[in-house]
Amino acid sequence: MADAKWTLFMDRDGVVNVQIVGGYVMRPEQFAYTPHFLEAMRLLRPRFARLVIVTNQQCVGKGLCTQEDIDLIHERLQAQLRVQGTPFDQIYCCPHLADASCTCRKPNIGLAMQALQDFPDIDVSRSVMVGDSLSDMQFARNVGIIPVHVGTIRHPEFERILDITTSHFDSLYDFALHLDDFPFFSSASDVR
Repeated sequence: MADAKWTLFMDRDGVVNVQIVGGYVMRPEQFAYTPHFLEAMRLLRPRFARLVIVTNQQCVGKGLCTQEDIDLIHERLQAQLRVQGTPFDQIYCCPHLADASCTCRKPNIGLAMQALQDFPDIDVSRSVMVGDSLSDMQFARNVGIIPVHVGTIRHPEFERILDITTSHFDSLYDFALHLDDFPFFSSASDVR
């Protein structure tokens, strides 16, 4: 049963799709899901009232692709997820350069503020951010939501931001499989 109180935020590159090291996913044919991503969505979608992506895509700001290119990638992602009944409620994207001083580039909170404006029912105290980078973990802390790290690369700063023993999983699928074992959720009766 979906719970009407919890929201799952997640990063895109490295969580939803395989990250291109030293490059960017700029066309649909470059987009490849992380292992077992579709199955992870089947497990996660019923457990959260809202699922949203928050992603930095400075390839647009660099002029390597257009916002329309990124939108096409996201439209195809959503189309496939709709087929299995697990689409995201929304995908939020910051297209700006890292040095552009915008408010939406993670770890800034602008993308979360857009989500809160679009979905006033989101309660940040009942929200989780799954990401693979330091900026994702900092974003979670800046917004006031629970940070969860996935992936094999661990930044030294993670130790300061989260309890790496209980808030780290190998992948989104691993997180989905162990959601009931995640300490915060296992003690929260209203997540079932």
